[in-house]
Amino acid sequence: MRVPGAVIGVQSLVLLALAGAHDVTAAADATAILRVSTNPDFNRGKLRFSGMPGGEIDLSKGTADELRAEGLTAGSHTSTLAGVDPELTAAGYVLKEIRCDDRGGTPRSSGDVAQKKAVFALDGGETVTCEFVFSAGSCVCPKEGKWTVTNHPGTMVCTGAMTMSVPLQPSTGSGTLETRDGCATVVAKGVAEDEATLEMHATDGCAYRGSVGGSQDGIPMTIEFTWNVADDEHVTGNLKSSVSQRGMTCNMSRTYELRFSGS
Repeated sequence: MRVPGAVIGVQSLVLLALAGAHDVTAAADATAILRVSTNPDFNRGKLRFSGMPGGEIDLSKGTADELRAEGLTAGSHTSTLAGVDPELTAAGYVLKEIRCDDRGGTPRSSGDVAQKKAVFALDGGETVTCEFVFSAGSCVCPKEGKWTVTNHPGTMVCTGAMTMSVPLQPSTGSGTLETRDGCATVVAKGVAEDEATLEMHATDGCAYRGSVGGSQDGIPMTIEFTWNVADDEHVTGNLKSSVSQRGMTCNMSRTYELRFSGS
């Protein structure tokens, strides 16, 4: 299977995970903070979130209102946008981006605009803030031309018969983006070390989603990609995959970004 460079060697890592393990322990006292911003400012209505942290954010309080979950164990905690005030959608606001200020270890906390959720990847004692950004107006289409890609450090965590964590090393690449069907589809060519082609399809909320699949040594794998178009020259995203084999489940994830480099 040929897959983007963001995940080169993952199949080999899966085989390694099935061959050996080390214990992973969780620390406590981490904090997750969730905030909302609107552009331009919109000061009416409430947004509801489920998960951790969960609850309501009152837009009339601006960025001063937040949801906070303290005393969390290290690991993954998810907060999902569960309800949007009709006034906000009627005014043309859509969720454009989810920003997380995680500067700790790997994996990093990240947002998935298509699924309207923030995943807090917390280390022991760490505090991470994720911000849901709503903007009015039409969705942004990335420019056609040359782009560079930066893959951030990631991780693959395996549980089940054994437990282990395998790091995914950072990498860089370059290639081109081509838009089709009025930007409903974006085709990324050569933005990875193995020059695989990836088709990304627009979803509700101005995000793009795509996937690649296949198998190696009999192990099936599908890798899901999400893009958030911050502006027409900057794309942020994340990828994830879950593989089950021989009584073990390995979950892989990393974040990355693409920047326009010329026509």
